[in-house]
Formats: sequence, structure tokens, C-alpha cells
Amino acid sequence: MDWALIASLFWKFSLGTLLLALTALAGYMCATLGSLRNSLNSIRNTLNSAENIVTQELGELLSDVDKTVKEVNKELPELLQNLNGLTASLQGISETEIQPTVHNIQEMSAVLNQSIQELDSLVQKASQFSGQTLEQAEFFRNQLAISLADIVSLWQGIKAGWDNFRTAQPQASDEDAPESEASDE
Repeated sequence: MDWALIASLFWKFSLGTLLLALTALAGYMCATLGSLRNSLNSIRNTLNSAENIVTQELGELLSDVDKTVKEVNKELPELLQNLNGLTASLQGISETEIQPTVHNIQEMSAVLNQSIQELDSLVQKASQFSGQTLEQAEFFRNQLAISLADIVSLWQGIKAGWDNFRTAQPQASDEDAPESEASDE
């Protein structure tokens, strides 16, 4: 038996097995990357939908609240003015009966002012929450993009190593050819 032939067959069989294993690994990695890409697209679409819904709903809510606050602010001075005029009229009639009423009206005005301030604070908090939500969504989207870039870089490194390995193989088989000719003689 020719040991060079057996060694050559063994080398080719081992290389073939290695290539099959690498092909299966490459197929698995492609399937995994495809699945990851689909997941990332799904997350991106979900985040975009959530962003659009939050922006649209909060925009409408903030617009409605703003209109309400403006209307209340427009009517509040007129209401206070009317109440002060009524108080002056009634004070001339009966000081003792109107004082408790004036006190109640002042408390109502204070509560109304406080409610308006709380409503304004709520609007500001909702605006801040919306901004923070969008910032967090953008942060997570960017983190996923960095991970995907790392995976693609790893794949490119493996491919470059494989290309170097492949280009080195024909040179090795060319060098083996003169030795096998010499052993045949």
C-alpha cells in the first residue's frame, strides 16, 4: 500500500468532514442571524408603534388639557371680578351674613388655583415622561444595533480567516505533489 495515498485520502476525508461541519455551523449562524434580524425588526416596529401611539395620544391629551387650562385662566379673572363686585354689594346689605360666604368663596378660589397648578404640574410630568420614554426606547434600540454590529463583525472575522485558510490550502497541495512524485520514482 502506498502510505502517501492513504495519508492523502485521510487528509481529504478529514478536510471534507471539517468543511461539512463548518457549512452546518454557517447555516446555523445564518438562520440565527435571520431570526435575530426578524426579532429586531419586530422590536423596532413595536417601539415605533408605541412611540406613535404615545405621541398621538399624549399630543391630543396635552392639547385638550392646554385648552382647558386656557379657558379656565380666561374665565377665572372674570369670575373673581364678579365675585368681588357681588361681595361689595352684599357687604352693604349685611356684613354678618356675607362674611362666611366671602370666606367660602376665597377658599374655593384657592382650591381652584391649586387645582390649576396641579393640572399644570401633571401636564409637565406627562411631557417629561413622554420624553424619557422616547429616550429609553432610543437607548434600547441603539443597544440592539451595537450587538448586531458585533455579531456581523465576528462573522466577517471568521470569513476572513476562512478565506486565508482556503488560499493557503492550494499552496500546500502543490508542495505535496513533488514529494509524491519523488517517492514514486
